[in-house]
Amino acid sequence: MVIVVLAIVGTGILMYFAGLSGRPDAVTLTQAAALAQEKMESLLADKKANGFNTIISAAPAALPAPFDRFTREVDVFCVQEADLDTSNGTMPNCSDSDINAKRVRVTVSWGGGSSDFVTVMTNH
Repeated sequence: MVIVVLAIVGTGILMYFAGLSGRPDAVTLTQAAALAQEKMESLLADKKANGFNTIISAAPAALPAPFDRFTREVDVFCVQEADLDTSNGTMPNCSDSDINAKRVRVTVSWGGGSSDFVTVMTNH
């Protein structure tokens, strides 16, 4: 009876620790958030310096060391005021958007997963 109880408890403990390995740690998530924020700020700076049309999508790209285990991708879509979370309109000038806004999603990926960060940028 003791062996059966220990086997059941041991299986539960092993399953708990096996589940932990699939979750990203706090350091990875913090680095991913910082890398996404850096890209968002870069896009804002480009917009201020060169205009609204410089906010465009970018294919996934590996980052340099010490962040070489991450890749970063940017998806940009023109959006209407009534529907800010879906793609709509033409790129890059969003002339058919009622508020001249773009939804910007930065995805930071690593070997064990990814995180998405989304904002809306306007032509104001």
